[in-house]
Amino acid sequence: MTERKAPGWLLWGVLLLLVLAQTQAALAKDLKDGPFVSGADVFAALLFGAWALWALATGQWRQLRWPPLGAGVLVAVALVAAGRADSPEATKSAVVDVAQYILYFVCVYLLVLNALTDEGRVWRVVGLLGALTVVMVLVALGQYVLWADPANPDETFRRVSSTFGLGEVIAASPLGQKLHLAGKSSRSIYGNYLLIVLPALFSVGLSLRTPKWTKPVLLATVALGMLTMLSGYHFWALAAILIALGLRQGPRPALLLAAAVVLFVAVSPLVFPRNYQANVVELMDFYEEGVRDEAAITDADFAGGELPTTTEVKKRWIEWQPALNMVGANPVLGVGTGGYQLHIGQNYGMLPNFEKIEPDTNCGWLVIAGSMGLLGLIAFAAVFYGAYRTAAAQAARASGEALRALSAGLAGSMLGVLLAMVFSNVLVRGLSITVIVLLALVSAVEGFGRPERDSDAAEANPNDTSDGG
Repeated sequence: MTERKAPGWLLWGVLLLLVLAQTQAALAKDLKDGPFVSGADVFAALLFGAWALWALATGQWRQLRWPPLGAGVLVAVALVAAGRADSPEATKSAVVDVAQYILYFVCVYLLVLNALTDEGRVWRVVGLLGALTVVMVLVALGQYVLWADPANPDETFRRVSSTFGLGEVIAASPLGQKLHLAGKSSRSIYGNYLLIVLPALFSVGLSLRTPKWTKPVLLATVALGMLTMLSGYHFWALAAILIALGLRQGPRPALLLAAAVVLFVAVSPLVFPRNYQANVVELMDFYEEGVRDEAAITDADFAGGELPTTTEVKKRWIEWQPALNMVGANPVLGVGTGGYQLHIGQNYGMLPNFEKIEPDTNCGWLVIAGSMGLLGLIAFAAVFYGAYRTAAAQAARASGEALRALSAGLAGSMLGVLLAMVFSNVLVRGLSITVIVLLALVSAVEGFGRPERDSDAAEANPNDTSDGG
């Protein structure tokens, strides 16, 4: 077999792309109405162009590894569904969305997959992802402790620990304001990120023996991430995935983790009232229309002023019915790629259509089904379910315990994507690139993580202290 090669600058480009994605920084003509152009997306397109020219000039295009067939099918469905656009505005939206599908599921996928030519490069990407997550969780912890608006405690509850990265910090800086940078985030995007990334870091953290500081840092990051995650649906989904990953190490770690989750929830009404509000009260009050328990969400030195006694019914759940109406009327190819927001108002019927909506709370599955039909829904699910099955298989047969642990964690991450889509959408802002990086890691590990290559893997992976059996 001809050896695959990749220039060193390609790996550095992928690492820089991952960093840029976490900032959420975007150029905006208008900070309120946009349009917004993601800096990470622009960089990804430029990097892909440079690498494509290199591959053609050197003949390396013959040895390229390609995304799985499912990714191509998803892009094809997006292209066909775009033909359903019924207005100039819908056509413009379709072009933008199709371009993003091609950028993420073809260009970025190819970049990452072909940059990871050996196991050592995989661990560099995983290491950077871990470091970025540590930074993000520490920023969120700072918000959790310090960020409060006494004049608007309810909004503070919504926003604390919501930042997905450093985008809001950058956008608020003098340079960010001068360049019209935008970096808005939400607790749903932060919850999505943790639900998708923490399973991989948790599994790796449980298995690594060297360096000694790695395990406590990663496990502490997971714990602080769950503390600062003020979205109950994400919290419980992540807890279930982590407990399942703990079973891989035996019943004791899983039982300890389950006990820790139960203890945390039990003491949260007194010690962590905001977490109790998010993880229990909101979850039980499914339609968000019940009376709030003031004691459950008030911390004496957290905020002053009066709390509202009721909450509005949000579109988070009420929008599911018109979304289903949209799918029922356009079951095969939807209303057109990118057309969900343009058509959702027409499907409310007699339902109340409130103006306010918490950001990023649409059901991602219904957004895809509404815009690209059941064909798009099946194609999207097949990509990530296929990756889940691949990673789960690698967790049992990959060479070396470190690779097996990473594969198990990636399987948890793919399951996290499938679950996160119930509560929000994973193809938003900088999160899209992170999702594709994890998806490409699954394919990369499958490519060189087989038992017959134990000797090569042992040389490439300094963390592997097992016998490779």
